[in-house]
Amino acid sequence: MPSVSSVSVLGKYLDQPALVKKLYDKMPAILTASAAGYGAYDTYNSPDENKKKKAVKNASVLAFTVASALLATRGLNINGKQVFEGLIELPHLHGHDIEKVLAKVTDEKSRTLIEKVKNNHILKFSDVRYLMNNLNKEMNDPRAIKNVIPDAHNHGPFAELLNLSVLGLVPVIGGIAGGVVGDKLCKEDWKKQIPNKIKEGSYQYLNNIFLCNVGAGLGALVMNKFNVQSRAARFVAMLSGVVGVGLVAGSTIANFVGKNYINPLFDKSQKRTANFKDMFKNLNSERHPEALDLSLHIDDIASVGFVSGLKWIGPVLPMLYSVSGYRAGIGYRNGKSLKTDAKSN
Repeated sequence: MPSVSSVSVLGKYLDQPALVKKLYDKMPAILTASAAGYGAYDTYNSPDENKKKKAVKNASVLAFTVASALLATRGLNINGKQVFEGLIELPHLHGHDIEKVLAKVTDEKSRTLIEKVKNNHILKFSDVRYLMNNLNKEMNDPRAIKNVIPDAHNHGPFAELLNLSVLGLVPVIGGIAGGVVGDKLCKEDWKKQIPNKIKEGSYQYLNNIFLCNVGAGLGALVMNKFNVQSRAARFVAMLSGVVGVGLVAGSTIANFVGKNYINPLFDKSQKRTANFKDMFKNLNSERHPEALDLSLHIDDIASVGFVSGLKWIGPVLPMLYSVSGYRAGIGYRNGKSLKTDAKSN
């Protein structure tokens, strides 16, 4: 019986519920430390006269962003009572399936490894390979490993993408709230700062999160139409949708919405034109895409992987989405119409 491929072994190694749970448990500390480190770095590099205000604003924006991202992911539990559930569901073992395998397997090493999994121990890569090969040999079923290390439960690509869209929205809203609080603590005219935060929040959400999920959903729709179940094929199809809708068109669509629907809400002089061609003029004058915006699309690759069944990515998503939340909170703008008060952010 030929040995299973290293790619298959890696997939099952990362599927281990105990491994995903360990990453999930460590993420609050990792995310908090990363936010604190960036806040300190950004404050240190600001002009001396602005350091105090910068520290307050960074602390407020990052605290709200991190807290909202973790709440969206993990839910809220007070005194052992679940107030609301998080949007990321962890994979879990099915004891009855494991017992069925134990009843059929005679190899002592395989039985020991299965017991380790049953007791929430993380197997080494080499152990996963051995177990997959031996279960395939003894049970003559390449899918037997799924009874020991189960595939993650999936509610369907569209339900998963809807959850991820909400998960991405929460840190953006949290970042905006943190930015407003930071401005008030610094005794600045916080109301004047709100428009740029809303604009950047809409840009981040549409460009870096929602539209990419729409593209991934279209890719999943095509795969469903042709009944393609291969995890790799579905990943490629959804990633192609992300590139087409999110990466290529995302910034244009986000700036179109910002210019024609959001700006007029805050600036009455910028009335929405009825001329369709004029609606597309100077879209990038206030916020044009840059290298960091492109790099932020790594969260879309992670999201597609998550929807495709790579559930170990789930605990990492709050960190990726928090970058968009932070940029919304500081009201980042990089175009010629950037207001002077926004630069001080």
